[in-house]
Amino acid sequence: MAVLNVSLVILGAALLSRCRSGRGDRVGEALVSIASDSVSPSSSRYYAVPQVEPDSFLFDPNEADSTQLLRLGLAPFQVRSIYRYRAKGGRFSTKDDFRRVYRLTNEQWERLSPLMRIASKYQLVPVVESADPRLSSTPRAKALGDSVSDSLSVGSDSSASAVAKPTYPKKLSGDETIDVNLADSVLLCRVPGIGPYFSRKVLQYRRRLGGYTSTDQLLEIEDFPADALAWVEVGDTSVLQKLQINSLSTRKLMKHPYMGYYRASEIADYRRVHGPIRSMEVLKSLPHFSEADILRLSPYISFD
Repeated sequence: MAVLNVSLVILGAALLSRCRSGRGDRVGEALVSIASDSVSPSSSRYYAVPQVEPDSFLFDPNEADSTQLLRLGLAPFQVRSIYRYRAKGGRFSTKDDFRRVYRLTNEQWERLSPLMRIASKYQLVPVVESADPRLSSTPRAKALGDSVSDSLSVGSDSSASAVAKPTYPKKLSGDETIDVNLADSVLLCRVPGIGPYFSRKVLQYRRRLGGYTSTDQLLEIEDFPADALAWVEVGDTSVLQKLQINSLSTRKLMKHPYMGYYRASEIADYRRVHGPIRSMEVLKSLPHFSEADILRLSPYISFD
C-alpha cells in the first residue's frame, strides 16, 4: 500500500510539471486573453445596436406602410399604435393630429412634420355659413364650424399656397333634405354638422341595420349631432334588407344591431325543435324578445 501511494504522488508531480512547462502555459495565456477581451472596449461589438440614420421623404400618415414608417425613424411600438388607430377608423386630418402618436418625441415631431402631406380626402370638411335659422341658431353647429376651421389651419406650410385649395360640398340650407337610405358619403357631408367621420359612421350603421326606418336611429350612433336630423329624412324603405330568420345561422342573425346572441340563439333553438317561424307572435313568446325589441325588429324580419 505504501508503495502504491508513493507511485501516485510521483505520477501526479510529473503531470503537474508537464502542464506548467508546456500545454499549461498555453492554457493560462488563453485564459488571460479571454479575460482581457471581456473588459476591452472591443467587447461592445457583441451588444452594440447599429444606429441607422432615418430617411427623409414625403409621406401621408394615413397611407404610409410599416416599412416606410420605420424608415422615417419611428419605433416599432409607434408603428403598431398607428396601425391600431387606423384599423379602428381613426384618421389624421391635420398634421397636429400626428402629435397623438404614442411617445412621439419633440425631435421626431420637428423632423417629420415638414415631411407630412395629408390628402384632401382625409381633411375635415368645414361647415359653410348659412342664413338658415336652423343652422345660425345652433350653438353646436357654430362651435363645430369654428373647431374645424381651426384644425384646418394647423399644419399649413409655405408650399400650401402653390397647391390648389380643395373644394368642399356646399351645405344644405332652407327646406333641403336628403334621404338617408339613398345618400352616399359625399351627399351626407352636405348635411350641416356631418363631416367625413359621421358620414362614414352613418353608412356603416346603415349596412349593419339593413337600412333606416326612422331618422331617430341615427342617434344610436355614438355622439351623432342631433341638430343634423333637421336635414335628413327616410323616404324610401323599399331598400331595406330583410333578415331571413328561418334560414340564417345564429352567427349571421346576431350581427344585426337589434338581435344579439341570446335572441339569435332562441330563434335557432325554436327552429330546431318546432320548425320554421311563421309570425311575429312566435317571437313575442320567446323570453328575450320584449315589446320594444319586436317593434324595432319587425321592419327587418322576413319569414320566407
